[in-house]
Amino acid sequence: MERGVHSGDVAGLDGQLKRGVETRHLGAVVGGTRSRRHGDQRSRGKGRQWICHGSTIEHPCSTRLGGNCGQTPAQYALAMRLKILLIAISLAAAVPASAQTSRFSPALLDRPDVKRALQSVDERATAIVDEWIHLVEIPAPSKKEQARAAYIRAEMQKLGLTDIRVDDMSNVSGVRKGSGGGPAVVFAAHMDTVFPEGTPIKVSREGDILRAPGVGDDTSNLMAVLEMFRALNRANIQTNGDLIFLASVQEELGLLGAKHWLETSGYKPDMFIAVDVGADDVWYGALRITQFKFFYTSPGAHTMESRGGPSPAKAVARGINALYNIPLPPIADGLGSFKLPVVNVGMLGGGTVFNAVPREAWFTVDLRSLDTPTQDRLTAAVTAAARNAANEEGVGFRVETQMGIDYTKAQPKQQRLDHPLVQTALAVANHFRKPGTPLIAPADVGSTDANIAVSMGIPAVAIGAVRERLPHRLEENADASSIVPGIKALISLAVALTTR
Repeated sequence: MERGVHSGDVAGLDGQLKRGVETRHLGAVVGGTRSRRHGDQRSRGKGRQWICHGSTIEHPCSTRLGGNCGQTPAQYALAMRLKILLIAISLAAAVPASAQTSRFSPALLDRPDVKRALQSVDERATAIVDEWIHLVEIPAPSKKEQARAAYIRAEMQKLGLTDIRVDDMSNVSGVRKGSGGGPAVVFAAHMDTVFPEGTPIKVSREGDILRAPGVGDDTSNLMAVLEMFRALNRANIQTNGDLIFLASVQEELGLLGAKHWLETSGYKPDMFIAVDVGADDVWYGALRITQFKFFYTSPGAHTMESRGGPSPAKAVARGINALYNIPLPPIADGLGSFKLPVVNVGMLGGGTVFNAVPREAWFTVDLRSLDTPTQDRLTAAVTAAARNAANEEGVGFRVETQMGIDYTKAQPKQQRLDHPLVQTALAVANHFRKPGTPLIAPADVGSTDANIAVSMGIPAVAIGAVRERLPHRLEENADASSIVPGIKALISLAVALTTR
């Protein structure tokens, strides 16, 4: 991304002029100084010519350029600097607001306390990966996160966080108090994984690649947030704003833990950061997500009595076929491997024996879109297709709908994008991205705990600390070498946002 001209660059331009760097305007070369110590004046007819720092600085009204304006070279150079100042200010005003609201500067990393924090992460690189592996191997299926929650709670106590809580859903939270006068910022990572109880979880390692169910989503980021808080403590970094560590539950079941915490904890955070995506992602939006479970019912029958009769199983087949034939809008651009809008049948089931028509059969649908109007249209189409399948087959029908989040309080897209939280997260992510990789662009998407904050009008973003692949699959894997720069990015973001 090319860097625009900001008002802060004007001093640099002026300094270049003072040092004799050539700036061309209307065919003339301006700059330099009249000081005899730096140069000398030579006569050439009516015009003037100046030698400065080994460069020829020619007044525009020299004889060669035609005329005499009555200005000395120093006066002319000053006038030109004023013109350049006005041009630079106008260019800065033309820069989008989003480019001016980041609170991160690379100079932050030169602060002694921040340097100590970053260095401490380098020193603990091996220990961090070892603990990450240990954390992965603590089972945490959705609704059964208690063992992992106990581990995180104990670590929060070691950190000296205040107001440590385990709520009635097993969300764990604690606060690192600031000195006052800064925003309260939540760093959230979810503890649960999609893999059912009993799934074998043993991390294998090949070089820097760790492989195991749940090694990435979201255990890697949970580890990164925990280590971020430790590094802040090791370096005795004092923030103005409070930093709240939230280890949430049941994210994979519909963001239920974060929703409960935001609604019942009593905290009113100024910003909410879900650390739950890849290291190269900055998401500032919230997908519209609706999940359905369609049920089909009948009295049932023995196999030998079933020919030509109504069947919930056939209704499921009709319904699924109809759903996948619903015309969808074109795939949205700029979302990488994501293909939205999308309809997906994730589960189906029914029946109890081989030799009978099932009394009940069902399937689930996950519907995701980028905006409410599209989601509403597709919701109507999906529901109609499922219901028509029941009518055509002559069976009973009912539907359970989950996770219809109300986004009427969400801030407009541009306002969300321009917020200092998003722009600071973007600047930090690009500073710490892997060398040689493309610039990271923000995306107006989201399917993390940040969605709940977006729906409540709280400035929110989803970011990540680790490069990971194949989430929600047994083959899930993550790059161990990416967690150290990822933690450094989290430290930098936390300090930039909460320190005046």
